[in-house]
Amino acid sequence: MIDNNSDENFLESNLLRLLTKTSQWMESEIHKLNKTHEHEFSIAEIMVLDGLRGKQKSIAELARFLQISRQAVHKTIHKLKDKGYLQLVIDKNNKKDRKVIITENGKNERNKRLEDIVEIEQKISWVIGERNLDYVKEILLEHIRKIRSQNS
Repeated sequence: MIDNNSDENFLESNLLRLLTKTSQWMESEIHKLNKTHEHEFSIAEIMVLDGLRGKQKSIAELARFLQISRQAVHKTIHKLKDKGYLQLVIDKNNKKDRKVIITENGKNERNKRLEDIVEIEQKISWVIGERNLDYVKEILLEHIRKIRSQNS
């Protein structure tokens, strides 16, 4: 039984707990760094800007790439559009669909946020070492690629 004392190590070190705690810490670091910028961005807004990677994507393509619902992407896109960081244009190949395009202001903000992420990763690197950080990222990236290929 997991509740007994012999499984205390598992309860402290299971992957879900470790990833969640790390994610919570990273989010708090992003919120701290947000305060150093003119505009604050939510994690979802940062993920959408990063997900575009300078390319036009439909809302559906962006939702698949980020592995979140189209509704969530749609809501975030409209917040970023209202702030002047994104544009929506009609798709030439499908008049019913619209492509999301990052504006110059959006690119500038994305670059600032990516610098924040580099700073946060540097803090992790100082604790666990650069090689270990690279190794953790490599393992998680491999896992994500396998999940994406299974869902395709």
